[in-house]
Amino acid sequence: MITQGRRATQHLRTFTEASLAVLPLENLSRNPSDDPYCDGLTADIITNISRFRDVLVIARHSAFLFKKQDLPAAQIGKQLGVRYLLSGGLLRSERQIKLSVKLTEAATSVVIWTDCDGGELGDIFAFQDELTDVIAARLAVQIKGAERQRLAKSPPNNLAYWLNLRGQELGLSYRRDSNWRARRLYEKAIELSPDYGRSYAGLSRTFNLEFFYAWADSPESALDRAVDLAKIAITRDSLDARGYSELGYAYLYSKRHDESLAAYERAIELNPNDADILSEMADALVFSDDAGRAIDLLEHAMRLNPFYPDDYLWHLADAYFVLADYERTISTLQRMQVQSEAHRMLAASHGLLGNLTQARCHASQVRRVNPNFSVAHLSKVAPYREGAPQLKALIEGLRRAGLK
Repeated sequence: MITQGRRATQHLRTFTEASLAVLPLENLSRNPSDDPYCDGLTADIITNISRFRDVLVIARHSAFLFKKQDLPAAQIGKQLGVRYLLSGGLLRSERQIKLSVKLTEAATSVVIWTDCDGGELGDIFAFQDELTDVIAARLAVQIKGAERQRLAKSPPNNLAYWLNLRGQELGLSYRRDSNWRARRLYEKAIELSPDYGRSYAGLSRTFNLEFFYAWADSPESALDRAVDLAKIAITRDSLDARGYSELGYAYLYSKRHDESLAAYERAIELNPNDADILSEMADALVFSDDAGRAIDLLEHAMRLNPFYPDDYLWHLADAYFVLADYERTISTLQRMQVQSEAHRMLAASHGLLGNLTQARCHASQVRRVNPNFSVAHLSKVAPYREGAPQLKALIEGLRRAGLK
């Protein structure tokens, strides 16, 4: 049975390098009545992590063959054909529950991540859903980070997969040269694996950024290309939430707000635990004048991914800005580790508060980071609804800061 599972794993590993087995949780309370609860939580974690299309997860049946077997991690990993193992235990009392887990690289037995979560038991089923959602979301983030580090040290077995990871990393810098390099990587990945939808989704983002930052000779054509590529991503993999989220992003900047939100809703249906998608949908809600729901989504995303990137804070600041809470906008942006993309909103917020010295300081940083910046261009590409007062406030704040 284990041999068959391993063959299936090898057959399915077409586009992914990351492979995982979730081993049955240990019943730390030693109460036999908790055994079914431990098994149920294990199954829920398997289901939730399986929603992340870039992680290959061994099915419950094969993983449960190793229940209560004290075997070395390397042996389990070899028999199941996986790179990572998740193990842990559950401690339950009458009113409280505590779930502790660890992620191990099977071949080396090195523990690369541990987490512990729990709390007061209320509605046990709602609590179980929240707990397994959180563990799955955080696990996905850790596996992605581990894969990046591993691939930086050794040649990848699947070059298309590596090219996508590298392209995503480059895209986060929001620089013209990095965006161009990311595009080349995605295009090469498509040449190697033309059916891998995630490459088209990544390529779509490069054209969207080209549109927003006016890096293209024809920004409108770049935006149309972004939409087309996101649609192709969905046709290549209709179950990948990232394809739909990329379509939502492209529609947002096309100012097709209702279609954008519909695409994001579909993405969340496919994977409600992808914190990055929740954060991006929150930003779409901000520009659709629903900042309240946006803040709720962002708070949930930050719970799912407590080591969240700066983008989450950027989107949260957008929400506070449209609510005209400029003090909180500033304090949120100041929490960003890299503030190169924060200067626009900081300049506008300080300008609207009358803090002209600070506003002009941030305006000079905007010009340094993006020499092509113009208020006129931003007013065209910022994806607010037609006639939105928040856009008028943004423009006014930037002009008070001395930007043109």
